[in-house]
Amino acid sequence: MSRGGTTSSDKPGGGTAGRRSHAGRPGPNGAAAPIAVSWDERQRRPVTFVWRRRRYRIERVLETWIIETGWWKDDGLVSRSYWRVRADGRVFDLRYDRLAKAWALEQVLN
Repeated sequence: MSRGGTTSSDKPGGGTAGRRSHAGRPGPNGAAAPIAVSWDERQRRPVTFVWRRRRYRIERVLETWIIETGWWKDDGLVSRSYWRVRADGRVFDLRYDRLAKAWALEQVLN
């Protein structure tokens, strides 16, 4: 068990050989991970984000979509914008929770 510092899963290329590092859900127990995002108001898109103390420059927005559900119930309302982006040669799904006004890294695709 690690006692501080970085672990093999924190380092680029860490983990078992042949397995893609950080692919899938980025947070603990497969949850989305909170991130800091820089937004370009003129372009109306995210331009950088910070995940695991590393800044990623967004090279391209590949796809966007919105999920609005549960509006007919008192609880369970979801209002999120999703951004599939290419950053530093990798593909990430970022989400913005419109109700909580918070960004998260939903998924690392490669």
